[in-house]
Amino acid sequence: MSKVLSLTEAVSRVVEPGNTLLFAFTHNRSHAAVYEVARQFKDKPELVVVATGLLEYASILCAAGAIKGLESAFAGNTYPSPSPSRVLANKLEELDHFDPDWTNLTMTLRLQAGAMGWPFIPTASFTPAADISNGPGRKRIQNPFGENDVTVIAALNPDVAFLHVPVADTNGNAIVEGPDAEGLWGAWAARKVVVTADRVISPEEFRKLAPAAGLPGSRVDYVVEAPFGAHPQGQFVWRDEIGVASYAEDYDFRKTLRKLTRDPDALREWVEEWIFGQDHQSYLDKLGAKCLQNLRDEAENPTIVQRDNTEIEISPEETTAIVAKRLAVEAATQGGLKTFFAGIGLSHLAAWAAEEECREAGVSVDLVAETGMYGFRPLKGDPYLFNKPNAANSLFHSGFMSMLGSLAGPTSRDVLAFLAAGQIDVFGNINSSRNANGGLIVGSGGANDLVSSNTEYLIVMPISKGRFVAKLPFITSPVGNLRAIATDLGIMRPGDKDGQLIITDVVAEPGKEMHVVSQIREICGVQLEVSNNLSRIDRASSEEADALRAFDPERIILT
Repeated sequence: MSKVLSLTEAVSRVVEPGNTLLFAFTHNRSHAAVYEVARQFKDKPELVVVATGLLEYASILCAAGAIKGLESAFAGNTYPSPSPSRVLANKLEELDHFDPDWTNLTMTLRLQAGAMGWPFIPTASFTPAADISNGPGRKRIQNPFGENDVTVIAALNPDVAFLHVPVADTNGNAIVEGPDAEGLWGAWAARKVVVTADRVISPEEFRKLAPAAGLPGSRVDYVVEAPFGAHPQGQFVWRDEIGVASYAEDYDFRKTLRKLTRDPDALREWVEEWIFGQDHQSYLDKLGAKCLQNLRDEAENPTIVQRDNTEIEISPEETTAIVAKRLAVEAATQGGLKTFFAGIGLSHLAAWAAEEECREAGVSVDLVAETGMYGFRPLKGDPYLFNKPNAANSLFHSGFMSMLGSLAGPTSRDVLAFLAAGQIDVFGNINSSRNANGGLIVGSGGANDLVSSNTEYLIVMPISKGRFVAKLPFITSPVGNLRAIATDLGIMRPGDKDGQLIITDVVAEPGKEMHVVSQIREICGVQLEVSNNLSRIDRASSEEADALRAFDPERIILT
């Protein structure tokens, strides 16, 4: 019997007051389902949303008045780089149930445990020194097979999971294209599943597309045909025979939402116009046929932005990325490193530049990202980490479990990760979770997973007041296998004295080294120790800046 319903009817049948919802993340989410949930629960704060990432869609649900609880690894915006959402930060203060202190790996592990029927699952993340390890659903127990304690986390079984795919059949069978991020663990764990698909076909047509990765219809309650159902995120399709054209991320739309999430009243006005007053088809009509076709065209033939930045002064962000790039290239050239793990934001641009320089020098290093892009070579002219061209030229696709749990996990080998940070203390601990007043920043994402593992990592962060502090208000990621901290003024490394950071290198003209040391100390407000073998680093060259800017010609991230 056909499982096809309208979007309105599918949401009405499966979502009940008090439910916990998951909008499953592969390389996109079902925004069509988000919008319909917002319509049906307008000003009814009766739902809990759990996620690895609470992005723009979560701010929209909050603005719609539908939310009574939230749990996440990251809460904010990701395009073009991470930034807070005032709407979500306000919810942290208002809601009794808001736990933003999970990680990308631990949230996925919870879903895996729920899918497997396990009450809990162990994790190498959430070491005791991390403040994010102290919330509900986490516990340290004696390892029954060894001497050391281990952290275990509670299983998660959402009441409803929504999954967006390029194609499904009327029986609910659904093809999922990579990269996979959370994979299908949320759909396997959920009590009810609704699939939205860009195209719904007959079982006979679907069989012609087999074999493929996907979700069996036996685990799907309803199917909804929703073209462009991932918008403003993109849909990546890797086989023409699927019969669905890829479409790109709508960058302009996401920039608008990023701005709106800073103003709760303005976002509510936008929701009134774009969500409450529409259904899915009228939403697409409002976007317009030209916009939708442009997104298809961009997916196949992306616009390559070019700018002449040769006369522009090198920014602190650019200097920081170049310092990090040099460290990584030196380490890879000396041998032993095989993989650069790109974080997000300035850190991923540093990783991109390092991989390119290594490649041009004949040094083989694979570039990877946490959502499951392995061995990709970044598109110049587009600084967004998760764009389709980067996914398209990857050697492999996988997800959080493989990338964070295995490749860069406790058994990692020859991996160097590049991480950003909101704040760092004198020991190299990272805070990306709370400000001094307890307000929400964004959360861990995958950073705690990487820092808690065996992976060596660089922190990529310009020096500015308030970002380097003596004591953090909150520890998201306790210092781990830290190689160095790259800044615009120099390099810091863990020292032998109580593990405190020491200044080992400074970006300075000859004879000006101690002047820069004084600058660092003044800005940080901490009398950091100086290495007995303090080294001087040449300023970034115009050639280095040009190579870096080729990835971000509009300097969206680099300023």
